Amino acid sequence: MRKLLLALLLSSSLFSASLYTLDNVHSLNLYFSNQTNFLSQDQEAMLKSMVTEKLKKAGFVLGETDAPIFVVKIDALEIEGTQALHIEVGLGEEVTTKRKDKIGTFAYTYLDSQFIEGYSDPYKNTLESLTLLVDAFINAHKEDNE
Repeated sequence: MRKLLLALLLSSSLFSASLYTLDNVHSLNLYFSNQTNFLSQDQEAMLKSMVTEKLKKAGFVLGETDAPIFVVKIDALEIEGTQALHIEVGLGEEVTTKRKDKIGTFAYTYLDSQFIEGYSDPYKNTLESLTLLVDAFINAHKEDNE
């Protein structure tokens, strides 16, 4: 019985690279939240520009009305006396539930994040982490739309 369950789990993971579905996502609006005290306005603008350019280069159209929202959240936290960064990217959009009354709501349809503990250069660490997260989103989108 265990072997059958393990085989089913392994085979199901072969057919989906991600828990999320990014089919037919073509346009986005960018929401950028900076909850840190180390990013200057220029650094924040450079991070936004990097994200925007990567998304445009991947074929996304930015700024259309009622488009899903590409969310970037950067937080600086203190955990047990140690500084940590939490960087998150997500895709938020209006969805309709399968509940009795088919309720319309806002939900994350993609979400990925990284924690960086004990950082030495917070801007550099943020840039590297955000680059990886945006690239992962673009790759997941590409796989879902092939």
